[in-house]
Amino acid sequence: MDIAKFADNLGLEAEDFRELWELYMQTTSNDLKGLKAALAEGNADEIHKRAHSIKGASGNLGLDDLYNFAKEIDDQAQTGSLSGLEKSVQSFDQKFEEMILEYERGNK
Repeated sequence: MDIAKFADNLGLEAEDFRELWELYMQTTSNDLKGLKAALAEGNADEIHKRAHSIKGASGNLGLDDLYNFAKEIDDQAQTGSLSGLEKSVQSFDQKFEEMILEYERGNK
């Protein structure tokens, strides 16, 4: 994860972006847990709420891949159809974990 690039794109110092990323990781982890629980319960409204939150936060930080996955989940949940959402959530989760690992490797 190129912190300097993400920071520059947002007009921030690298340290400011790191602080935002740390907060993003915490809130997105919580929202992702809630999203998975809502998916297990078949609760489209809660899936929409959690995906919408993740989508907004991802977009604000310029995390385009995560934004696009969250948008896909959000858009589908709004229709009330949960068919195939497991794969989309898994794809988001995988990309999120990859970015966390990249961040951790770059900040040791």
